[in-house]
Amino acid sequence: MAEVILDKISATAHIDSVVAEEDLKNGQWLTLGLLDADGERRLATKAAKEEEADVLLVTSFTKYDPNTDFADYVTKRGQTGRGFHMISGDVISVTKDLVAGAKKGDSLTIGDDGLGFKKAEGRGIAQIIGEENQGFYGDMFVIAIR
Repeated sequence: MAEVILDKISATAHIDSVVAEEDLKNGQWLTLGLLDADGERRLATKAAKEEEADVLLVTSFTKYDPNTDFADYVTKRGQTGRGFHMISGDVISVTKDLVAGAKKGDSLTIGDDGLGFKKAEGRGIAQIIGEENQGFYGDMFVIAIR
């Protein structure tokens, strides 16, 4: 289950409507391209490295079917998603499956294939500043963006 909670972000943060040619999980770092044919959405691809990571995909889940499995939610190919421009001082919580090989206090860079985070060798783009349990989502890491 890939879940991202926006704990503390700027009220004036930039959010881009994005669309991709493949299904994407929340927590995917994306590289932004040109505008889609509709003139509103940005074409996006998975970020391959930290320098290419323009936005973090955090799409709201808005299905009201009681049988929907929240754990398997993805932004489908061609569906509009929300890409947040993360800035220094932002704080998010992510499910532990979105963090590879790191623990509280570690520095982070973007994960393999741009999904989530992994332990950084240097300063990285973020730091794990805490852990908490979010009920349905289970144990999560609290991450401060640098």
